[in-house]
Amino acid sequence: MAKLHNCRIEPHIAATSRREGVGQGIRKLKKFRLVAAVSVITVAGACATISAPEQAGFLSTYENLDVVGNDRLFYPGSRVGEYSQFILDPTVLLFTPDPDDARFTAEELSELLEYFDNAIIEQLGRENHNGPGYEIVDEPGDGVARIRIGINDVEETVGALNVLIYTKITGAGLGGASAEGEMVDSLSGEQVAAAVRWGSGSRVLRAGFTHTGDAKIAIHHWARDLRHWIDFAHGRTGEPPPGT
Repeated sequence: MAKLHNCRIEPHIAATSRREGVGQGIRKLKKFRLVAAVSVITVAGACATISAPEQAGFLSTYENLDVVGNDRLFYPGSRVGEYSQFILDPTVLLFTPDPDDARFTAEELSELLEYFDNAIIEQLGRENHNGPGYEIVDEPGDGVARIRIGINDVEETVGALNVLIYTKITGAGLGGASAEGEMVDSLSGEQVAAAVRWGSGSRVLRAGFTHTGDAKIAIHHWARDLRHWIDFAHGRTGEPPPGT
């Protein structure tokens, strides 16, 4: 590690010399910033990426899924528009945390599951520019679909890197998640729609110092896409969610 040495300016140094010193300081600062940026790019190259998860056996079937883009498998179905009420099963973890891996505490993972549930409830239940929200119910019935979601993996947000501009723009410290979910008829259990999603947080939005900050950003986008797709299936908007 480089050492910083104390400097002393003699009182007889002329103003011109001081200006030259300031100029040298600015040049050194610019050089430092350039070196820092190059270092960040090197760090970013070693960052973990979120990839497509293996089948966890959580969905009732994976046969309907097709690859869409580079961040999802998707089965849009043709009957989503028949459902205006939804039962939301609690989101579950589809992996067993390694007791020797201290990236996340049990409390953090539990809070992330709750965040996923609340994101879905908030997106489906609220009124938006396409129309009123949809009702979240507890009992099965005609026109009621059940939503099931499981988290396959969570990648840690490195907060110290995530909040700095030089690291944020390169993706260093960027976390994320992968998840799978389906919509099934609440009476027959038949799969109506399904998706497997994976992705990181945002190089623009700040995830802060929490270990699950970027995972939450990804989850928020997925919940928003779900609402958009249901609105599209109901004919409330003429455009499907981006990437579908």
